[in-house]
Amino acid sequence: MGSTKVSDEMLSRTLASVHPITLPLQAYGPQPVEWFDPKRPVWAWVQWPNRAAERVEAWAMGANDRIVVLEVPCDGGHWQPVVWRNAVTVRRLG
Repeated sequence: MGSTKVSDEMLSRTLASVHPITLPLQAYGPQPVEWFDPKRPVWAWVQWPNRAAERVEAWAMGANDRIVVLEVPCDGGHWQPVVWRNAVTVRRLG
């Protein structure tokens, strides 16, 4: 009979796969989102439902006067949370 205990590694993987919190459409305000081509490197404070907010390397995909649409790399892909504009700063590459 197999063990029903969760390994520390499996627990870490499960918690790391939890998506970040994203702002609702109502937070976007009346200004349209300007989409960036190419994406812009940024530092962003991202909130999580299961742990403290953290500053992460991300890419700004679009923004308006209130929000920024991010691309946040993760294992196996990326998330696309929307955060407040003041939670984002420019990141220098190189």
